[in-house]
Amino acid sequence: MKRSEKSNLKPIIKKVDKRLDKYLTKGLFQDKVDKANEMLRTVGLPKEIIK
Repeated sequence: MKRSEKSNLKPIIKKVDKRLDKYLTKGLFQDKVDKANEMLRTVGLPKEIIK
């Protein structure tokens, strides 16, 4: 019986580009983040994800 191909896969660890650090303090898309947080607070996560 052959081994499955998934068993041979190793996780790939990527490094975060340090040039992106300048965006940490900027409030990019802050209105969308606030809206998503409000929806999570009021509605919650779907049951399939909570398992």
